Amino acid sequence: MPSKERSLVRGIAIDAWGDIWKRPLMWLLLAVSSIPLVFLVNFYLPSLFGISAFSQTIYMVLQLVGYSICFALFFLFWCMAVFFFDDEVRGKGKLSYGGAYARMKGWALPSLWAGLVAGLVRVFAIMAAQIVLSIVMSFLVSGETAETSLRILYYVYFYLNFIVADLIIVFVILIPQMLCLEKGRRIQDVFQASYRLVKERYRDALILLIIPEFIVGTFYLGAAILEGNLSLGRSITPVLLLFVALLEGGRTAFLAASFSRFYYHILEEEKKKKKAKPKKQAAAKQQGKKQAPGKQPAKKTPAKKQAKKK
Repeated sequence: MPSKERSLVRGIAIDAWGDIWKRPLMWLLLAVSSIPLVFLVNFYLPSLFGISAFSQTIYMVLQLVGYSICFALFFLFWCMAVFFFDDEVRGKGKLSYGGAYARMKGWALPSLWAGLVAGLVRVFAIMAAQIVLSIVMSFLVSGETAETSLRILYYVYFYLNFIVADLIIVFVILIPQMLCLEKGRRIQDVFQASYRLVKERYRDALILLIIPEFIVGTFYLGAAILEGNLSLGRSITPVLLLFVALLEGGRTAFLAASFSRFYYHILEEEKKKKKAKPKKQAAAKQQGKKQAPGKQPAKKTPAKKQAKKK
């Protein structure tokens, strides 16, 4: 990756972590709002696999509907964080948590619908990643009997699981900014805007998304190993639930802060392009004038010369 792109991502990440540490209560609010989603995904749904008579169809319905609803509620506080961190960076820094919450309430309906659709996109991306990776891993695991190798393959599968899903999720990662900072109301508009902006800067956006995913995934995996259960589905304790919720809150706080700064960078890029465009047009016109041939005196044709001689 070019050094310019690397320094951009690093700078945004460092500044975003600074925003979070200045206002840690936003992290805690996001963690509390993520508890229903964390309970559903990390504890309730995995525990259903232990029920032999449980229908796979019902499981998928619960996953789609339950994930979308829980994510939509969590998404509202994600938008609140975008309002809050935006005021810290571009505003006067005087917006209180109550003020950020009031702004989120004023934009609740479009944010709720966008959160429902974004939740569906996320869960479909996660399911697709799990299906593809399960097929690939089944080929790798077949014939492998060593316990160490199987455990390593599981760790690889664990990290690839969210990285592959992020390849799709990254296209909708700017939706909170399109809702809060661009005041978008129509779901189609905010999704198209996020897709367009991310598509032009896909690599940087993907790295910013993967950074907190990797860190949170490592902490989560460590907690699962300590619990002696890699899925955590049968280890529902209040302490563990709060721990995973804190991880989710920190991850989302970073996404809210970093992608707001990423959006500011996009605005600066577009301003520079608009300023550079008239200069380029003026330079092109000036160059055209220099290259344009001057008026040359009309050459006498042989016919005219003959006429003069006569």
